[in-house]
Amino acid sequence: MRAIKIDRSSTVDRVAQALRDEMYAGTLEGGASLRELSLAESLGVGRSTVREALQVLTAEGLLVRQPNRGVVVRQLSEDEIEDIFKARRVLEMAGANAVEYAARADLTTLLEAQRHYEEVVEAGADPATVTGAHLALHVAVVGLLGSPRLNATARELMSEVRLAVATVDRTSDDLPTQVREHRRIVTLIRQAKGAEAARLLGEHLSHAKAFMPAKD
Repeated sequence: MRAIKIDRSSTVDRVAQALRDEMYAGTLEGGASLRELSLAESLGVGRSTVREALQVLTAEGLLVRQPNRGVVVRQLSEDEIEDIFKARRVLEMAGANAVEYAARADLTTLLEAQRHYEEVVEAGADPATVTGAHLALHVAVVGLLGSPRLNATARELMSEVRLAVATVDRTSDDLPTQVREHRRIVTLIRQAKGAEAARLLGEHLSHAKAFMPAKD
């Protein structure tokens, strides 16, 4: 495994984030085995720190333990992806429909997420960064419900999506069109047209799901 740059004063959280970044970038692909000793040497930390970080990522659903293989990067099946998008549809459409009673702070968070997404696209950021900003915008839609628990669920779902698309070639993505679609959805939400925004979100999610990779 190639050396991973990490702050020497790193905590377990920093190690976990470094490994997340590698998975989201597609460097650590689905099915890859993660060995404590090699990771500790690559990261320049103790094995106990790596062990705790792997436990954190396993709890998040990014890693799984397999007999005779130890900890491996999770590979999402077609059924799992179907379930993720069912959950996303329920949460995000509910968020759009909640605009009439959404808190001003949550609406501001949504607008900031949209602005950040457009900025990273305009800057020509790497695919992992664009995907992160894109999905953060979707989490912000769920945020209109004003529920920390639902927000946490949305973040977990988006983390799984990021893992699934990490190795997909995104060079052919029509980012300008995607930016316009999201801008339209957010504009409808700002205009308190929740039902119409929810309808467009549903169409967007159906289109996105069609391009998701999966392992049977």
